[in-house]
Amino acid sequence: MRLSGEGDSSEAVFDLPEVVPVMLLEGVTLFPNMLLPLFIFEMRYRAMLERAMDTDRFLIMAQPRGPENDEVCPVAGVGLIRACVRGDDGTSNLVLEGVARVRLTGWPQLTPFRMASSVLHGTKEAETPAQKKGRLRQLHEFLEEKGGEYQEQMSTHLSQIENPDVLVDVIASILLGDSWKRQAVLEEGGNVRRQALLLELLNGPA
Repeated sequence: MRLSGEGDSSEAVFDLPEVVPVMLLEGVTLFPNMLLPLFIFEMRYRAMLERAMDTDRFLIMAQPRGPENDEVCPVAGVGLIRACVRGDDGTSNLVLEGVARVRLTGWPQLTPFRMASSVLHGTKEAETPAQKKGRLRQLHEFLEEKGGEYQEQMSTHLSQIENPDVLVDVIASILLGDSWKRQAVLEEGGNVRRQALLLELLNGPA
């Protein structure tokens, strides 16, 4: 599976393997274009990290649905390990960069850690350049009105993003505090509908 980098200027292309290790973390959502720091200490995830580092450096971050992790949300974020620092005690600190959304299609391995097959998730809805520019303006206007401290802290970075779909990922990751709302934005297929859903969730009750 070929992945094109989703950033404004990124031309990177990744070969996503047919099967990727999966880490389940309640309340954690990995969006494309975002960085996620992780501390690895459980034995199963140490083994998972070893496998990833020895092969392609990809990991899937997925949210469990049940308290026993017996159900998993069908859409997850796949990330590339950009940095990994190992401790003397066997634990590791790593940084995962989100590269795409994927729909999980099968579980060829469950122990000692999960491995999933997947397909890319999401579609680009038809729109004119003017409509795309209008969506970008809508997001910047929202940030100016309601972004608060995040707008002040990230104003330079956010103003440089010229792709509204990338900005949706950034805003959802930073401003949506509820993990299930983030999951809803992650799962929404069409890019225009994703933006509408994000703004609806942000403008609604907390």
